[in-house]
Amino acid sequence: MSSDREIIETVLAGETNAYAALISRYERLARGTAKRIVQDDHLVDDIAQDSFIAAFKGLSTLRDHGSFPAWLVGIVRRRASSTAAKQIRNTPATLDPDTAVDSSGWTSSSMELLELIDRLPDQERIAIALKHFEGHSAQEIADMLGCPVGTITKQLSRARQRLHAWLTQEECRKHEPTQ
Repeated sequence: MSSDREIIETVLAGETNAYAALISRYERLARGTAKRIVQDDHLVDDIAQDSFIAAFKGLSTLRDHGSFPAWLVGIVRRRASSTAAKQIRNTPATLDPDTAVDSSGWTSSSMELLELIDRLPDQERIAIALKHFEGHSAQEIADMLGCPVGTITKQLSRARQRLHAWLTQEECRKHEPTQ
């Protein structure tokens, strides 16, 4: 399995078809990132596609080829946020917020967890997403990102510790008496 660095160097050397490997590797991550911001599946597809195109066009500006996933997530977030803002501006003011239904199927607790994952530092968030949403092993993630497996296991461990602490804080807040 080629690392992101190797793939990017191949693409920049003129073999643009190699970019398909990055799309395949990070499509679910891009779609998942967009889905947390925009609920419409068609918009999610458009945002992911536009983000990969923008990343391809800007690939030569990426200084650290090993940071491609974090860079891509930033592109997806900006595009999804822009799309969401346009949706909000175009929503009629007469819409009753109580009738707006989340059709994504996510429960409030899973949405909370996704919001907490979104707060993680980029590298930890990417490691968690690739491990728990994509099902990759720590070794596979290390190969993809071109870093030692120990780095990935440490990032996963730190991410889990942060999430546990944040979830514990949230639970404590829910059970505090209101004054």
